[in-house]
Amino acid sequence: MIQPKFKLKDNIATIKLCAESRKNALTLEDLALISGFLNEIKNEKLKCLIFSGEGDIFSSGMYFEELKKGIWKENPISKVCDLIEMLPFISICFLNGGVYGGSVELALSCDFRIGSKSTKLKIPAANFGIHYGVKGIERCLETFGLTLAKKILFLGHILEYEDLIDIGFLDYYTDDFDTSHEILRNIVDGISEVSLEAIGNMKATINDLRRGRIDGVIEETRFSSGFKTGTIAKQLKLYKK
Repeated sequence: MIQPKFKLKDNIATIKLCAESRKNALTLEDLALISGFLNEIKNEKLKCLIFSGEGDIFSSGMYFEELKKGIWKENPISKVCDLIEMLPFISICFLNGGVYGGSVELALSCDFRIGSKSTKLKIPAANFGIHYGVKGIERCLETFGLTLAKKILFLGHILEYEDLIDIGFLDYYTDDFDTSHEILRNIVDGISEVSLEAIGNMKATINDLRRGRIDGVIEETRFSSGFKTGTIAKQLKLYKK
C-alpha cells in the first residue's frame, strides 16, 4: 500500500495523499499515520498545514475494502478531522481535483480550501447504503445549509466548480490549476505577517463557540494573552512598518 507523505519544513507542515492507483482512497493505516503526524505537530509553532492529493483527484474517500472488514462503531475519518480542526495554526486543503465521500469532511475540517476548474464534490454514501458520519453531517450542514446538505447526502447531488464557489465551499479558486499554486504561496506569505498566537487563540474560541462550550475564564485568558506576552506591541510595530 502506498502511504501518505509527510513533511515539516520552514514552519510549514504538509500531508499529501499519494495513492493515485486507488484514487487516493484512505485506508485505516493511512488515517492512523495522519493522526500520528497531527498529534506530533499540534503543539508546534507552525505557519500552517497544507493537505493535498497527488494526481487529478484529492481523494475518493474511504477505501472500499476497509468497509468490508466488519461493523464500525465510530468514523475514523471524523477523528482525523477533529484533530485538524483543533490545530492552533491555519490548515489549508489544496483540492487538485474531485472531492468524494469521506474526503469532503476532511476538506471541511480545514480552515481554507483552494480549488480549480477540475474541483467537484460528491458524497455517494446513500448509494452504498452507508450512514455518513454524524460529525461529517454536522460539518455539511454548517457549510451547505439544510436543503443542499440533504441533496448531497440523500441523492448524491454533484457540485461542480461554479457551484462550490457560489456556496462558499471554495475560499480561493482559479480556472487554471497551475495558478492555484501561486494563490497558495500568497496565503502562506500573508500568514508570515500575522500573529500565530492570536490565530491559535481565535481558532480555539471559534471551535468553542461552534460546539457551545464557552468558558468565561478561558476566554478572558485568551483575550488578554496578547497584552501579557507583548505580542500586540510587537505586531503594531510591524504593522506600522
